[in-house]
Formats: sequence, C-alpha cells, structure tokens
Amino acid sequence: MRKIGIVMDSTGYLPKDILEQFQIRVIPLNVNIGNETFAETELTNQIYFEKLSHISGLSTTSQPSVGNFLEIYESLFSEGVEDIVSIHLSAAISGTLHSAQMAKDLASRPNIHIFDSRSSALGLGVLAWAAAEWAHQGHNALEIMRDLQILVQQTELYFIVDTLDNLRKGGRIGGASALVGTLLQIKPILYFNKEGQIDVFDKVRSRSRAWQRVLDELLRALSTGKHYRICVMHVNIPQEGLVLLNELQVRFPEHEIRLFEAGPVIATHVGAGAFGLTFHPWPIP
Repeated sequence: MRKIGIVMDSTGYLPKDILEQFQIRVIPLNVNIGNETFAETELTNQIYFEKLSHISGLSTTSQPSVGNFLEIYESLFSEGVEDIVSIHLSAAISGTLHSAQMAKDLASRPNIHIFDSRSSALGLGVLAWAAAEWAHQGHNALEIMRDLQILVQQTELYFIVDTLDNLRKGGRIGGASALVGTLLQIKPILYFNKEGQIDVFDKVRSRSRAWQRVLDELLRALSTGKHYRICVMHVNIPQEGLVLLNELQVRFPEHEIRLFEAGPVIATHVGAGAFGLTFHPWPIP
C-alpha cells in the first residue's frame, strides 16, 4: 500500500509511462475554444489545433475547480494514502494553486501538502516526477517537501517562442516585455524568474541562435560534473523535437535525456512551434 499520493496539474506534461509507473494523479486545467470547454487531458494537440482553426481569435484557459481537487484528494485518501503532495504551476500566473489550497481546507483529512513549482510545463513536470520517485523510495511527505524546496532552486526552464503576442493577450507577460517579440524578428527566450513570473531571459535573432543560447546555459550547468536529467519539449513540432533530442543524446550520452510534448494549455499561451529545455541534477543526495 503506497503511503504518499502525488498529484500534479496537467501542465506538467509527463507521459503515460511515467504517470503509470509512479501512480501520479493529474488534475486537468480547462481549455476554452469558442463556446466549448474541455479538460486539457481530453485534447491532443492535433484535435486542439484543428478546433482552433474553426474559430476567430485565441483559445483561453482556466484553473481546475476546488471541487475537482477535492474529488482527487478524497479519492486518494479512500485508497489508503496517508499523505498527499500536490505540485502545481506557478501561483504568479494561475489560480490553480489557490484552488488546491481551498480544497485542502475542505478535505476530510489535513495531511495535504501544496507545493508551488514557480514554473510550468516540464519545469513543473520534472518536480512531480522527482517527488514520485522519492515517494516510491519510501520518503515521507515532509522529506519530499523539503527536497522539493532544494530541487526547485536547481531546476531551469527555457522556452523559445516565435511571438509573445499570446502571452501578452492572456496577461501572462507585461506589455513592455512583449515588445521584444516584434522588433527586428527577434526570438525571445523565456524563463520563470524568482517570483515565478514569465520573463524574457534573452533575445536573439534566430531560432538556431536561441537554441544555442539555451545550450550555453545547459553547458554551464553540466560543467559542475553532476549527472543531469534533461528534458526537451516542443509544441506541435514532433520532428524538430526529435532532431533536438538526437543532438543532445549524441553530445551528452552520460546524462538522462527525454523528449516531451507540451499540450493545449501551454500552446494557448506560447503558440505552435515553441520549444525548450528543462534540466536539473538527478538524482540529488
């Protein structure tokens, strides 16, 4: 009987094999396309972009309800779980964490531990993956929360987008920062700052230069000599994702490297064709 239940929201984008291996429960955010609303887990990118082509304007997203969270928490307790570690996207860009906290206050048992990843996409996903591995190894909830605080400081996420218009229109990035995406065909590299907000890390003139700039950050991290978990991610560009994966596997064969696809919530805010990298030392002592 597992003692620790791990919950994350759907913007973590861990694939089915990891979710099933470590019994991670996923609570979906909502995607609003025209007058239809879908749980993100109901939509593939193919279906999402097909539906998007039939409406004018952009899709929008919304946080899970308190009731959605409460249902998952109570389900885990009914299965015999003693503690829950619930890990979610940055509270600075979404109300998801607030919904989780409200559900905790209403739950039948108090031992629910809410963690702000101060990130999203695979920046969140790798933290949930790590927490689930620790739970599988027999760590208790307080140990997992302590180690997450350490690991979040060492987890880096960089995202390369063609335009910041979607993020600006969705209120996820300030208007001044969004201007860089329209000047001189500059390709902005995004990251989450210390406040958990989406910010511009750097600005370069092409996708290839942006990728090289991100690789420079990876090389800096790898120079410590630690073993790293490296995650390539893309939004609806699987072939380009495979090219990037192959490049990393050839250059850094001693590290753990995997490819992931970000789904409709992230696609709503960064658009198709975005790609990026998440990495942190793994395992940590």
